[in-house]
This record gives sequence, structure tokens and C-alpha cells, in this order.
Amino acid sequence: MPRRLSQELLITAIAVTAVVLGVTDPTFLVVGVSIGLAVVAVLRFDVFVYALVFLLPWYPVLDFKPPFRDVFLLSRFVLLAGVWLVRRREGKSVHDWVAGSRLKQGVLLLAGIAAVSLLIAEEHANLDAYRSLVRLFSYVAVFFAFAGWVETRQQVTTVIKVLLVSTIGVALFGFYQVVERSYTDLYFHLYPLQEDALEPWNGRITSLLFHFNFLAGYLNLALALSLAWMTWAKSSGERILGMVCHGMAGAALYFTGSRGGVIAYAGMLLISFFFLTPKRSSLLRVLLAMILAASIVLSLQEKGAAVRLQEIDEYTQVTRFALWQAAGRMFLSHPILGVGYGNYRSLYHNYIPTGGSNDLDAHNLYLQFLAETGAIGFLIFCGLAFAFARVAIKLARRPDPYDRLIGVGVGGGLAATLIHGMTDYIFNVSPQSGALLWMVLALGLVAYEHAAREARPAQRGLTESAGASP
Repeated sequence: MPRRLSQELLITAIAVTAVVLGVTDPTFLVVGVSIGLAVVAVLRFDVFVYALVFLLPWYPVLDFKPPFRDVFLLSRFVLLAGVWLVRRREGKSVHDWVAGSRLKQGVLLLAGIAAVSLLIAEEHANLDAYRSLVRLFSYVAVFFAFAGWVETRQQVTTVIKVLLVSTIGVALFGFYQVVERSYTDLYFHLYPLQEDALEPWNGRITSLLFHFNFLAGYLNLALALSLAWMTWAKSSGERILGMVCHGMAGAALYFTGSRGGVIAYAGMLLISFFFLTPKRSSLLRVLLAMILAASIVLSLQEKGAAVRLQEIDEYTQVTRFALWQAAGRMFLSHPILGVGYGNYRSLYHNYIPTGGSNDLDAHNLYLQFLAETGAIGFLIFCGLAFAFARVAIKLARRPDPYDRLIGVGVGGGLAATLIHGMTDYIFNVSPQSGALLWMVLALGLVAYEHAAREARPAQRGLTESAGASP
């Protein structure tokens, strides 16, 4: 008994010490969470996966020398390695997992073309470009990890529920920033490097992400899933969860002040409504979510985001056109494989007269892909987007509510990302939004493959019955 008591006291002392260090120094917080995740990954791998989904909005970047700054980036490769070990232990085919369909082969091809474009680039690639490439590889790791780990509907629904709860937390922290009229001390405690990177507070929230536009892109992906969830989830409690998440995330989207994000949300709604079941209960939940969002916005009354949504300042117009022009000129000078993936930031000064540091992207998903990976990379990306859109549409048209839920969630999220991509480049520069997008695409692919396997026996049975009839 004394020995057990001493162990409990030791564990308590360690826990208290860890909490104190985490509060005083963010580095200790990150290290502590990382150690905890490592232990959970060994003991309960499924809990480790759900924990990564819940922590997806938080992406600590430490002030260390490379390559150890992006601590959570390593967790995505650990996730992929863990799935590989699980599948190997169960004797499952690696080829079917990684290259068993044209969509998976297309994802591998996109990553390969991005790497080749950078390795053979005429301009000397800098460290930031290689970081961008590794970040892309981490998205691909997330995609294949979930494509190989998810096997049941229960896993998919649990992932979505964890994500919706996490998104509610993201929205709440954004509202806290509105109330405090600042990014808050807690934000800078979690992200010390952002004190110099972010512009002064202007009423636009970042929540746990690095920029207002990044938050808008992240929220739109969650909004698409919550819209589908509150329409086709099984229980009333789950549908209420989707409704609350949609309303709170919608209000948070407003406070980002992202015009591209709001337009993308409107486009996502229009596309999703085409596939929604025209039931009064479904429309009522959507209406209640809208009322919740409007109530939050009116009660907090932050004018900074509202002012930006109502007008486009001259500086933004001039800057965007200049950046788009630079991307177009890069593509015309290197039309096949571009200037190299991740190289836009270091090269746009060569094409437009501007001062300052190399911290801007093209603010256009399509132009940046053309500039950095040329016509080959751009066509592969467009082909993948079209293929995943077809998967989403086929799922959304199936009679099974689960398939429709995934189809609308994936299709709506993809549509919002592509629409927002006309004015921003959140595909790679936002590690939270990028990982969430590829995770959602993986869930869509898994659901589609399951639906296809279920359809084969039914089709075979119909064929055999037709052959046996006189």
C-alpha cells in the first residue's frame, strides 16, 4: 500500500510539474503533449488517431533550428508509419493500400511532380521551398494514413464527431478573441513566433490558426461536414451537434473578415442544397443554425470584420493583381514544370517591383500551381479535383444516408476549397487546412470503395438471376 501511494504521489507531482511548465513555457507544453501522444500511439492506436483529429487546429511551431520547428508535422508521418505497422501485422496488401486505385496513383503522381519540379528548378531552391514540399508530403501521409486505417462506418462517424467538437472549440476561442479585442495572450503563448508575424489587431480573428484566411478555409471544410451531419446523422443528438457546430463555425467565419471565405461558404451551400433531402426537419435545422450564427454575430458586434466584408480596399486590389501577374509570368517562362514547388515566394520579387520580405503567395490556388509546377502539375491537380468531385457526387446520389452524408461533406468541402482558391492559396501554406482537406478526401475515397464493394454482390446476384430465368 505505501508503495502504491508513493507511485500515485510521484505521478501527481509529475503531472503538476508538467502543467506548470506548460503554462510558463510553450516548449514544455509541446514536448509534454508529444510524449503523451507517443505513449497513446503505442497503447491505443485508435485513440492516437482521434487525438490527432481533435488537435488538428493546433499546430505549434517552435523557435528551433530546422528541421525541428514543425513538431506536429512529424506526427503525421508517425501516423502513416503506425497504419503501415497495423496493416502489416494483419497481413494486408501494401500495394492495394497505396496504389490500388487510379485516385491513389494520382495523389502519388502529384507529390512526385511537385518534388521533381523543385529538384530540377533553374533557380536555387531555398529552405522555405523544401519546407513547403515536406508539408505537402505530410498531407499525402495524412491521406494514405486515413485511407489505410479506416475500415468501418463507426470509425468514420467517430472521426467526424471528434472534428465537429474540435471545431466548436476553435469557434469559441475565436469569440474569446472578439470579446478581448485582441489575439489574446493565450494565443501568443501557444504561438510565440506570431507576435512579429501577425499584423496589429483589426477585428479579424485567427482562433488557433496562423491567419484569418487560413481559419476561413479550415472552417469551410468543417461547415460542409456539419451541414451534412445535421441532415443525415442517425440520432437527434448527433444532428444537434452538427447544427450547433454549423452555427458557431458560421459566426466564426464571419469574424474572419475573409471575403473569399464567405463567398466559398455561399457556393458550398448552393451546391450542397442540390443534394439535400427536401425535408422540413432538415431545412429547420439549417435555419436554426443560421439563427444561432446571426445571434452570436449580433451579440458580439465586432465592426472590423464587417467593414472589411463590405469593401475592397485599393491596396488589396493592386497587390492581388500584381501577384497574379507575377504568377502568370513565371508560368510563361517555365510552362512545363514551373519554377519549382514552393519557389513562388522567393521569386515573385523578380517579376514585380515590390519591397519587403518574401512572405506573400499568389493568392490564387490555380495560378500558384501553374507557376510552381507548370502545366503538368496543374493538369494533375485539376484531374484529381475532378475525380474526387465525381466520387462525392456518386456518394451523394446514393439512397444510403451514410453515403449521402459523406458525399455532401466531401463535395461541399472540396467545392469551398476550390472557390476560395480563386482568391487565396491555403492549399499548402496552412498546415491545418491542408491536412483537414486531405483527411476529408480520404474519408470520401474509403466510403466510395466500401459502397462499390457492397454493390458488386448485388449486381452479381441480379446477373445470376437473369441467367437462371427461362
